Amino acid sequence: MLTKDMHKLDIEKFLSEKGDFMQIDYLNRYLKLIPPIEMRKFAYLKLAEIYEKKKMFNDVAKSFRNVAMNSVIFREKIKYFVEEAKAQIKNLDFIEVDKAVKRAFSEANSIQRKEINEEIKAFYKIHAEELERQLKRNQASKTYEKLLKMDLTEEEIFEIKEKLKELYEKLGKVRESKLLEGI
Repeated sequence: MLTKDMHKLDIEKFLSEKGDFMQIDYLNRYLKLIPPIEMRKFAYLKLAEIYEKKKMFNDVAKSFRNVAMNSVIFREKIKYFVEEAKAQIKNLDFIEVDKAVKRAFSEANSIQRKEINEEIKAFYKIHAEELERQLKRNQASKTYEKLLKMDLTEEEIFEIKEKLKELYEKLGKVRESKLLEGI
């Protein structure tokens, strides 16, 4: 059993012999003991890692949000709020992505906001391309549609519209494809 005064190595050793869902259960019980801040962050990061492996992206996002809320340093808060946003992108929950980005923005200065925006844009592109490779065309098109609503350059807009047009044709969405052409 995990106790409040255990160290990272002790927890790692204890969990190494357990299956993923048992680890999740033990870590959640451990967090209810209200351990010190650094240990809470460690437990939430461990949970995020397990959830990621299981493709439970909503839970990954919640874990990263908890890490951010338990962080004292602004850079750390921003980093984990951005990780939350990335997990929600994988979850295709764009409303929650926007909320996570707003949380990151609230901790950031103007330079960091631009960096956050660029990082999120890049992740949207990467994830949409990954969905295309997996032949998840409808999900890819929704991701590209969301990306089009972001602050993009003319070149990026053209590139995304071309990809969307191609996806719409493959999905049989002729009307949407024609709308992109301006016909």
